[in-house]
Amino acid sequence: MAKDAGTQADEKKRRRRGPAIPLEQVSPAVLTSTRDVAFTLQQLRLDPSAEEVLKAVLDRAAHLEEQASGITVFDD
Repeated sequence: MAKDAGTQADEKKRRRRGPAIPLEQVSPAVLTSTRDVAFTLQQLRLDPSAEEVLKAVLDRAAHLEEQASGITVFDD
């Protein structure tokens, strides 16, 4: 059998075509952790599986939420 000759960029585009979730519905910790994990992967030039990336994002988000729970906000 012949393998599809598509590029990795084409494959990534196909994966991104799912329904978009409005940013207002995403936890700030998840947004921040996604950025942190993406930056780290880029710097280290790693290409982990999707499951590994999701686990790293969720672990980082949990850590950020834990840190934020100890922050006191003073309203003026």
